[in-house]
Amino acid sequence: MPIELDDDMRAVIAAAHLCFAATVTADGRPNLSPKGTVRAWDARHIFFLDIASPGTRRNLEHNGWLEINLVDQQSRRGYRFSGRAAVHRAGPVFDEATRRVFAEEGVAYPAESVILMAIERAAALVSPGYMHVGDEWAMREHWRARRAALDADFEAHVRVRGPWPGQGGK
Repeated sequence: MPIELDDDMRAVIAAAHLCFAATVTADGRPNLSPKGTVRAWDARHIFFLDIASPGTRRNLEHNGWLEINLVDQQSRRGYRFSGRAAVHRAGPVFDEATRRVFAEEGVAYPAESVILMAIERAAALVSPGYMHVGDEWAMREHWRARRAALDADFEAHVRVRGPWPGQGGK
């Protein structure tokens, strides 16, 4: 029986924006790939744009099972969704998904396809860090401060090392 997204699941999807999608290669090896365009399609489906994911696309064409993990960085909680996915290279799903993402982000990505997953299972993901904080508000406050420190450290690294190789100028 398909799973329906509730309001909390939708909120985490919208807030996280970055997910990790797990597929299986033709020779049975795991493949984990970050996806930055994940969205709820409707109450029973999640999608993301295939912008630079030939391995994910190839794996799904061989074996349609997909797992998507999303975690809100400050609350340190999220969801694991799994189900069968379809690759849409053109047509109404492709057109509507790209329209939604491009309109929201104000950028048109070179999408190769749209991956649409029917949600068959959903499970909550909650950090063990909750053993050490009073509630979600305390967790969010802790990670706001921690994230600022981590960002400052990484920015110092980039200033010394320079931007990643191959990056266009800014």
